[in-house]
This record gives sequence, C-alpha cells and structure tokens, in this order.
Amino acid sequence: MAYIDESVETMDAVSLYYLASGKSPGAVNLVKKDLTLGSRHRHDFHELTVVLDGTGNYEYQGCTYSINPGDIFITLPGEIHYYSNQRNLSLMNFVWYPEELPILPEKLNDVPGYRTFFKLEPQSRNLFKFSHCMVLSPEQLSTMQIFYRRIEKELSQRSESTQIYVGLLFVELLITVSRFYNEKQKSTKSVNNELQKLDDVLNFLNANIAAPVTRAQAAKVYGSSESTFLRIFKRIMQESYSDYLINLRLQRARNMLLNSNKTLSEISAGCGFCDSNYLCFRFRKKFGESPHQFRMKNNPFFG
Repeated sequence: MAYIDESVETMDAVSLYYLASGKSPGAVNLVKKDLTLGSRHRHDFHELTVVLDGTGNYEYQGCTYSINPGDIFITLPGEIHYYSNQRNLSLMNFVWYPEELPILPEKLNDVPGYRTFFKLEPQSRNLFKFSHCMVLSPEQLSTMQIFYRRIEKELSQRSESTQIYVGLLFVELLITVSRFYNEKQKSTKSVNNELQKLDDVLNFLNANIAAPVTRAQAAKVYGSSESTFLRIFKRIMQESYSDYLINLRLQRARNMLLNSNKTLSEISAGCGFCDSNYLCFRFRKKFGESPHQFRMKNNPFFG
C-alpha cells in the first residue's frame, strides 16, 4: 500500500513495512544529521515533519522555504519535495493514511485548527510563502517527541493490538497538533488571517448545508466584500465558491446514501438541493451513476 517515488533509504524499514502491509495505519521515522533526504520524491501517505535541529531548505512543489528548529508542517500525498542546503538538519516524521485511522477523516474537521493546518495551509503554501507555518514551543516539541516514542515503542512490540493502538495514537496526535495551531491563531489575534477566516466560512457552510446559503452571506462571515471573498476563496481553495458548495452537498448526499435509509427527497432537502431531480442530475454528473445505483451497490441495507 505504501508508495514512495524514488528510493528513500533513510525511511525506517520496519515502520514502512508495517505501513505498507496494512499492519499499521501509520509509522514514524527519525532523520538524523547529514542523513536527510536530498532527492526529489513523493509518496501516497500523509507526512508530518518536525524540525528537531539544524537548518536547511524545504523544496516544495517548485518553491524554496527556509526551515529551522521547531518548525512543523505537513506534506500531502503526491506532492514533490526534498531538502537542500542542509546544515546538521535533523527531522522527525510521522506518516499515515487518514482512511486507515479508527475515525472518519471528515470528523476531524470538527476539531478547531485541524482543517486550517492540515488542509488549507498546504494547499495555499506557495500563495502565502509558508507564512502560516507553525513553530512549536519547547513544551510542544517535547510533547511531539513523546508521541514519537509511544508510536515507535508500539510498532516495535508487534502485538495483536498494534494496528488499533497506533491508529488511536495518530488520532490523538492530529488532535493535539490541531489544538497547538488553534492556540497559535488565538494568541496572534490576527484579524487578517486569511486561512482562519476561510475556515470560519467552511464551518458555516457545513453547519448550514441544508439552507440556501448565498455568496453575500458567506462573504459576511469572511468579513469582506463579495467580490474580494470570491477571489480569495478561489485562490486558496483552487475551485470556485459555487463548485465547492455543490461538491460539499454531493459528498454529504453520498454519505447519507451510504449510511441511512432516507428517501431521495429527504436527502436532497437535507443537503440543500432544490429537489431530488436536481440531486440526481448533479450526482450522476459527478460520480458517473445515479444515487439509486450507488446506494444499491454500496449500502448493505438496500443491496
């Protein structure tokens, strides 16, 4: 399951084996001084990196960013990255598959700071020149090292409970990092934090998905004119506000088709579509099959 484009000889073999074999949803890796990855590579898992010591450059998607002790950042699947100009650079990596964790990935969006740090920051990194990167305090860095040791110890024991326990540790880790980031946003009190304001809009849309939310309402939550909001939304989210809202409603409908026995009319109303015919039209256009076909194939209650 684990895939790395190019050989990565510094990845711990045991951890990567457990990740690749499905025996664990996550793994850890310590990159010591002078052994840091220097070749361009990408992989299919999520990677959280903590800079322990030294300095260097994080080469990411064609851009170069300076990194220093305490920096923490996420690299998403498929993103080309490597390190250059290394000076005694030591890194601590946490790698995982979100879909393998013992909690639905979308539920983590309810944790303050999660979506901003793990989703909005990386997809807008080149736009904002890494200015939203988080720097850990000594106490927070110590907490991350404790997580590393706990995960490493559990992986080394190779017990029957390793898979579930490592999964739970990673959920706790992601929540902890999200809280660190949320605390940082509160302490800086930056009214111009584009990512935090956009996260407020996304939370608003999720909470009011059944309602006919207008662009003007979303712009008011963001705190700008409608034209400014729409421009910034598209720059960060890499899709228009209208497309995002439609896709959000379709994903909600998809989940309801999978996990409920509600009628199409009830689902369309609950997801903000004007009627079930429009839901069917949009659903087929997005997923290549009708809601009924999808439900019959994937919901055990109807299959």
